[in-house]
Amino acid sequence: MDIMHNAQAIMDYINTAISGDGLKLDENGVASLTIEEDIVCLFCVLEAEKMLVATLYLGRINQSDSNLLYEMMCGNYMGAYTAGGTLGIDSEEGLVALHQHFPLPVDEPAWIEEPLSALIGAARYWRDKLSASVSGVGETAHVSAAEAMLRV
Repeated sequence: MDIMHNAQAIMDYINTAISGDGLKLDENGVASLTIEEDIVCLFCVLEAEKMLVATLYLGRINQSDSNLLYEMMCGNYMGAYTAGGTLGIDSEEGLVALHQHFPLPVDEPAWIEEPLSALIGAARYWRDKLSASVSGVGETAHVSAAEAMLRV
């Protein structure tokens, strides 16, 4: 099975797990879904690298909140509060993202369920931290699907 078909089998498994049917890779190997109306999860297949990258966009950061930035760095250390993913900030958009790379191909698409569930749990944790941080300064941390689209 080639990498794209293997990755689509993973998307099909996720569709079944969430009782959905819209998670399909496009011609660029990209698919997305929204979790709880404010976490945009973008999947991207890197064929040459044989990887499926999951990126969860959590919202905008208040750049003056040094305590939260420090906490994010500590949580990022050795995957302590990221379920093995990596927290980062898109410098152009100011969006906080949680990334995880999954090797392809996989023998069993259901394998994704446990690490992806853990990653979503970590995303919820950081989304709540972001929301609490920005709510004190009258901004919104939420991100729309359109804002989280890939720039090429």
